[in-house]
Formats: sequence, C-alpha cells, structure tokens
Amino acid sequence: MNGITQQRAKEAGIPAQGEHESDDEFKNRVSGALRDMGHIIEAHEAFTDMLYDDPNQGPLGPMTGIIGASAKALHHIDYGSSGNKAVGDDIAAGIVSQTPKEEIDPLAAMLIMAMMKNKK
Repeated sequence: MNGITQQRAKEAGIPAQGEHESDDEFKNRVSGALRDMGHIIEAHEAFTDMLYDDPNQGPLGPMTGIIGASAKALHHIDYGSSGNKAVGDDIAAGIVSQTPKEEIDPLAAMLIMAMMKNKK
C-alpha cells in the first residue's frame, strides 16, 4: 500500500512515512504538501494512491479531485484552504461538478463538503 504515495513523496523531497505514521496520515501529509507546492495531479494521485489514468479508479479516484480543482479554477473559486483541506475541497468540487444539475441533492452536497473540510 502507498506505492504511488511513496513515489510522489520521494520525487518531491517529502520525508518518507514515519514509523508511527498511519497510511492515512502519510497520504494526507504527502497530498497536502504536494497541493501546497501546486502539484495538483500528483497531490490527488498521492491522496488516492493511484495514478490519474488508472482505468479502475472509480468515482473517488484522482480524476475527481483533478476535475474539481479545474472547475474551481475555471470559476475563480478559492476557499482559502491549503494542504489537505484544499485536496478535500477539490474532491468535493469534483463530485458536484460531475453530477448532472438535476441529480444533485443540495443536502448531500453540503454534507460531502463538510466531511472533506473536517478530514485531517
């Protein structure tokens, strides 16, 4: 586990996973650092531990966050977040932007965004 995350950390000069650091803590730390560096694709690959072009990534793969970051940029939206919170914002925006307007449940969208904001 964390093969892509470890690779992205090494490429960016981010310290390796600590002895007492869980896999999730490591993915959050690496993805947040990459996002702060402006490496959006690599941040979402590290967060999901898979490549952006993985055909088996499913609805919460790296492309969801990449699409969300792109949608935020196209609409000049900046929530003022950084690190892993920015990664979560990207994912929430990606989910909302990929859902047809008539299928979005406003309460579900708010809950998704709140959950991503609170994820450390």
